[in-house]
Amino acid sequence: MIKISIILFFVVSIIFSTIYTPQAILPTLEKVFHIGVMETNSLLFGMIFTLMIVTPFYIIVSNHWEKKKIMLYATFFLFVAVAISAIATNFYVLLFSRILQGIFIPGITAIMLSYVQDIYPEKHRGLGMGIYMAATSFGAVIGRLLAGWITFLYSWRIAFATFAALLFIALLGMIYGLPPDNKKIIKKKIIMRANILKYVFNFKITSILIIPSVVFFSFMAITTFATYHLAKPPFNLSSGEIGNLFLVLLIGVLVSPIAGKYSDKIGRVKVLFFGISILIIGILFSLIPSYIFVVIGVGLVTMGMFSVQSVTPTYLGDLVPNDRATLAILYQTFFYFGGALGTLVPALIWKSYYFNGVAIFCISLLLIGIMPLTYIMIKQTKTV
Repeated sequence: MIKISIILFFVVSIIFSTIYTPQAILPTLEKVFHIGVMETNSLLFGMIFTLMIVTPFYIIVSNHWEKKKIMLYATFFLFVAVAISAIATNFYVLLFSRILQGIFIPGITAIMLSYVQDIYPEKHRGLGMGIYMAATSFGAVIGRLLAGWITFLYSWRIAFATFAALLFIALLGMIYGLPPDNKKIIKKKIIMRANILKYVFNFKITSILIIPSVVFFSFMAITTFATYHLAKPPFNLSSGEIGNLFLVLLIGVLVSPIAGKYSDKIGRVKVLFFGISILIIGILFSLIPSYIFVVIGVGLVTMGMFSVQSVTPTYLGDLVPNDRATLAILYQTFFYFGGALGTLVPALIWKSYYFNGVAIFCISLLLIGIMPLTYIMIKQTKTV
């Protein structure tokens, strides 16, 4: 299992790194293409919004095709899409390539969650999922850090070309290193609409789903606009120096399993509230006009985000143990919806109020987002 675990970690890391590749070099792309903040941020918004729309369709496809085969095709076309980014002659070609990436990434990420449970023996499935979650955090760091440094040393085109090459290596690793599915494909018609509507109109479930949405919104907003913030006076940092900021995202590799472990002991809700509290404190730290405090702030924001992310799917699964698949789809949809808006809405705020306005808006949104669950918890306490 060691060989499979290493390949799994590498593949998932590279796939997730492509989501965040432009984030550290947005100020550079803004200058290269002579566009505004709104346009450059669409490179993130376009992909994440596409991820949100496309993800549920891969769940259906997985019931008709072998999981490994789906992931291989998706990885190949993702490689092609990233290669297009490297040779883009104008901003619109680059944006088109990012949307293409958003179409194919769920072909690996959405399928891999169930594939891991197929290829790992039952007694090692926890290990498999732990490797997957750690790789998502590591990939988020690599995508930002490498892109920033390669752009600083060479060019943004070389940065995208490097990730295309890494994707091709990942594809070869999947072909020769990952085993086929252990479970047979059962072709069946899937009808999810009724269940999804039932859960959306369930106040408690919706109150929980709102939390990862506002948390990922805030995470994307702060980590994205911190790059613009640090590129301006009094910081005036280069793309390489800005890329270093994202080293703190490695905290997510450590926080995810710890938060999950403690949620078993002290309860999911307490960890959710802890995560949001840390996130808000981190945003407040990032407002202090000091590079060190901005780094600490982004570190705390990362800690809060991954605490919430590691607990929410499990909490939803506890509430509806017989329909975890549908809840997982809803969770991912709300999660990516928040992330997509987190790159778009703050761009409008930035125009007039800059980073301070973005930060205050995020804190307000987090406080509003936690209110429904707070109301439910208070009501339950009074009943008891």
